[in-house]
Amino acid sequence: MSSIYKRKRNGKFDGYVMYSTYAFDPIKNKKRYFNITIGKLGPTLSWNDCIKKKKDLDRSFQNQKQNKKEMILNQAIKTYIEFKKNKNSKISAASIKILSYHLNKFQKILNKRYGMGIKTKHIELKMLAWYFALRQSQLKESSLEVHRRIIFSFLDWTKDS
Repeated sequence: MSSIYKRKRNGKFDGYVMYSTYAFDPIKNKKRYFNITIGKLGPTLSWNDCIKKKKDLDRSFQNQKQNKKEMILNQAIKTYIEFKKNKNSKISAASIKILSYHLNKFQKILNKRYGMGIKTKHIELKMLAWYFALRQSQLKESSLEVHRRIIFSFLDWTKDS
């Protein structure tokens, strides 16, 4: 649920209106509180304007909540890599490079066959079976295992709500 309220400073209202909501943050892959200043009440901003702004913000946060499952594969991979960087600050540059390589290879092969606009929600088991059969002939057994772990980790991340 979201709300708008008049902000208090030192026990007194200072004239500013705040928007507060608990919503999904794709970078941190969890829900968190967002507090946004709408503006200061006065001749240019009325309470009715704030209510309209609240409805717009609610709509954008609702879209953001559904965006994770609706993401195009390219955007999902970029977000996942950012998530990995933020989740574990000690992750090495080599690990990020390997992660990026495997996910970009996955993206290129799927985009070549299914088109650039494929969304993560459209990836199904038949597609993965075809993909891993193709990659099995191209990679050694140990590399294929690392590749599978990275791909399945990414797909699990996209399926979680």
